[in-house]
Amino acid sequence: MSEGDEIIDFKQLYHQSPCGLVSYALKGGRILHANKTLLGWLDVTEHEIRGIHFTELLDRGGRLYYQLFVYPLLRVEQEAKEISFQIITEKTGFACLFSARACLHPGMQDPIVHATIYKVEDRKKYEAELLKRKTLAEEERQKKEDALDEVAFYQSHLVRAPLANILGLVEILEHGRNDQDIRSIIALLKESTGQLDNVIKKIVNKART
Repeated sequence: MSEGDEIIDFKQLYHQSPCGLVSYALKGGRILHANKTLLGWLDVTEHEIRGIHFTELLDRGGRLYYQLFVYPLLRVEQEAKEISFQIITEKTGFACLFSARACLHPGMQDPIVHATIYKVEDRKKYEAELLKRKTLAEEERQKKEDALDEVAFYQSHLVRAPLANILGLVEILEHGRNDQDIRSIIALLKESTGQLDNVIKKIVNKART
């Protein structure tokens, strides 16, 4: 026994591990042992978990995936890594990553699966927050595109009309008319420039929002 073995309490290490640990028979899936971390997450006792099948802890989709892919992988390759499962029981439920190895122990005919269960709640929350931010960024980008489209509409349809009126009136002035004509033209110029000013204000306000 090395000096390190005397310091480390391996039983405590097993039960206080930050991940869930479970051992079950590959054939049939009957659970043999589970550490206290997993028992605490599931809110069950060691007596309650012993004897049930591992797949009973999974949701319906997880059970199907286990039977179709994970179980054959463990039989052929003796190993499965980072499989995403959803643990569902009467008392709790959480997302997890499942990794396992199938080992044939002395004196046993069927392999035993030793698996680790990692909770990924924080990761799921992080992914959800990233998705939320991405959605908000996409909405903001769409708003800016809509604003630019509206600005283009104002520019092409509304701004040009008052400008055309102003240019036409200026041309009339250049040909010279009587005072009454000039006063009428000036009034129309004021009206057109007022319309143009209002349109420009709308464009500026839209760009600021």
